[in-house]
Amino acid sequence: MKIMITQSNGFRRLTNHIRMCGELACLLEVSATPKPGNVHRFRDFKDVRYEDFLASSVSFGSFIEELAMKGFLITQEKISWEQINLGLTIQKAISSSSFFHKNSNTNLGIILLLSPMCVAAGMCIDKGESLCDLKALQTNVIKVMDHTTIDDSINVSRGIVSAKPGGLGTVEQYDVNDLSVYKDLRKNKINLLTLMEDCSSRDNICFELAKGYPITFGLALPSLQRSLLIGKDINLAIIDSYLAILSEYPDTLISRKFGITRAQKFSIRAKSIIELGGALTVDGRRELEEFDIELREEEEKINPGTSADLIASMLFAYLLSGGKLTHY
Repeated sequence: MKIMITQSNGFRRLTNHIRMCGELACLLEVSATPKPGNVHRFRDFKDVRYEDFLASSVSFGSFIEELAMKGFLITQEKISWEQINLGLTIQKAISSSSFFHKNSNTNLGIILLLSPMCVAAGMCIDKGESLCDLKALQTNVIKVMDHTTIDDSINVSRGIVSAKPGGLGTVEQYDVNDLSVYKDLRKNKINLLTLMEDCSSRDNICFELAKGYPITFGLALPSLQRSLLIGKDINLAIIDSYLAILSEYPDTLISRKFGITRAQKFSIRAKSIIELGGALTVDGRRELEEFDIELREEEEKINPGTSADLIASMLFAYLLSGGKLTHY
């Protein structure tokens, strides 16, 4: 059902709709069970719990709505691209992630992925409709990244450092752990898009942001829709999409922590589960449970966290386009 802009409800109702889609996407992602190697309804990590992710999903809501509002205002030519302040909003969202809990960095990757999409979604409602056309949404998010600024790259870098993500490592150029990086970014006029392009070969989230979200729109979303058509179960469809991502794109969090060979090993494992029918078959679900146990029983915690973050991006796009939790 389409919600039209009228004097009685206005565009604020539509930006609130975008907020609900974003929060629900985050909640569905962490609730999907079993999502091998990641926190889900029945599995916690030692340092972070399922409830922490729920809390972070809600704390992100106001920033989703703020960015959506700015996307709408861009289409009305009420603000400039610089006034979106995408990087500063991302930095604030990261800082607020632990508002309801003591643990940090529960949704860093999700904030990075969803924030440009929030602006893009706001740009979609200029015609007064709540539903986003997927092609328009992807086109808009590319436009948003094209118009990012040097300040955006600096503020996002500061946000990443404050989150203290595991497995970040060091790099030769634009290392966010190096205090001189902010001076270098400004000196070389590096906007957020260029910064993401620089790290796209070693991080799948950077790859998404730099390349126009090819995993979200080109791989994960079609997988979700196929699984929903067959199984009519949103939880199982999310797991199938997770397997699809992991099978085609070795998880870069694993790769940075344990090496590409290890990451490729788990991609092969995901492919073998897909060949058994994935989450829609008894054999596939049995292997999923075993895969989840194997990852957790490793001497060091193996967490395909990047793949999980991409699930939230996919679900956001799905819900924005009018997707429902079941398909009839």
